This record gives sequence, structure tokens and C-alpha cells, in this order.
Amino acid sequence: MFRRTQMIKASSLSSAARTQHVFGLVSIIWLTSAVSAVGEAVGVQTIPRVVAQCGDNVTLTCDTSSLRLSDITLFSWVGTNKTLCEYNGKHDPEVMCESTAETTHQKLTLTLINVMPIHHGKYLCKVRSKMGVNNNSSFVTIQDCPGSSGFFINETYAECWFNGVYPSGTVHWFQGDVDLTESASTQEVKDKHGRYDITSTINVQKGHLTQPYNCSLWLPHAKKYFSSKQLSMVGESGRSSGRSSGSVAKLQWICMIMEMVMVKFMM
Repeated sequence: MFRRTQMIKASSLSSAARTQHVFGLVSIIWLTSAVSAVGEAVGVQTIPRVVAQCGDNVTLTCDTSSLRLSDITLFSWVGTNKTLCEYNGKHDPEVMCESTAETTHQKLTLTLINVMPIHHGKYLCKVRSKMGVNNNSSFVTIQDCPGSSGFFINETYAECWFNGVYPSGTVHWFQGDVDLTESASTQEVKDKHGRYDITSTINVQKGHLTQPYNCSLWLPHAKKYFSSKQLSMVGESGRSSGRSSGSVAKLQWICMIMEMVMVKFMM
């Protein structure tokens, strides 16, 4: 009799455990279905990936479906660790923000002005309403920034610089087929926009100016040269500089104007 009682108790406990397990599964399924239903009800569509060049204006759009304006409590774009654009008209002064309202369709447009490498990254569109919460994202990729470049060379040293470039790279030096990169000194500074100023200097050995020097910016990620400069000694002074071209052109223009004035005066 005692053994039978134990078997009945064990059977009751097993039945209770099964009931609890089934109830747990039902609860999980119900909760998952509810979350899925909310996600579907609060539809949020964005452009998954946007590729831009330095200086472009980039427009990101976020659309909601099955939502009335009166049901929305939050509709915003978030990026670079701050809220950039909100449906109520508030926005960061460095961006443009525009909203469009229809019966069951709302749109929030964020425009990034003059994009730079610091704008690279994930932008999140958030929607909160009486029907639930949802979000979606756009990832902005900034490609090569060309920047500017120049050089200087004399009997003592040669120097190349690449300013405002992105991404960063390595300066390679050659004279003919001889690789001189290891003997160069290169410095790199990152500016507030996320671009790089790269300056590389190499000593010029006496009697080694029969062939021009070549400096090139190599981009490891792209496995290509971004920009190249050929440095050679010119003129009687034996000096050549990438800085001087603008000054020479300006001097030539002034001389031409003076010549025209003198001819007119003599007439």
C-alpha cells in the first residue's frame, strides 16, 4: 500500500512537471508571437548601406507603415552618439531634417552635409508608438578623400606631403629601381574631420641627383597607389618645389597685365 501511494505521488509530480513545462512553452510561443506582431505592426524601413565620397551630401530616409501621427510618441534618427533628427522638427544644426505625414505612412529624412570620415558608421532610426517599439539602421561608408599633395627638393633633402587624405597610407620612395622607403622619415597627423596629413622626408645624397626621386602614397587596404610625385632638380638654383607653381603663374599673369598697360599707354 505504501509503495502504491509513492507511485501515485510520483505520477502526480511528473504530471505537474509536464503541465508546467507545456505552460512554459506556450508562454514563450505567445510572447514571441506578440513581439513579432508588434514588430510587424510598427514597420520601419531604411536604406541598409550608403556609400559616399568626401564632400557629398548623404540623405537617409526612414519610413513607417500602419502608424498614425497621433499614435507616434518618438520618431528620430540617432548617430555619432547623439540624436540628430526628430519628427517634431528638432535637429542638430549640422544636418538637415525633414518629415512627411500621411494618413498611415510617416517619413523622416536625415541629410548629412559635406560628409567626412567622421560621419562613417551606423545611423539608427527609432520609432515608438502606442502599438510598440521598433528600429532599423543605415550604415554610411566614406570612400577615398583625395585631399592635396605637394613636394620640395634641394641638394640636402626631399619632402612629400599628402594633406586631407583618407584613408591613411604609407609613403614609398624610389629612385629609379632602387627602393629608398626604409631610409625615409614619415609623420602622420589626424585632423578634426578624420582625414590625415602625411609628411615624408628623405635625405638626398651628394651626387645622387642624376635620376629623379619618386614618392607615392600606398593604400594597403585597396592595394593601390593613391597619388605619386616625381621630384627632380631644375633651374640654375638646383631647387624644385611643388609649392612654387602657383606663385610662378601669378607672377606671369602680373607681367602680362603690365605689358598690356604699357602698350596701351604708348598708343
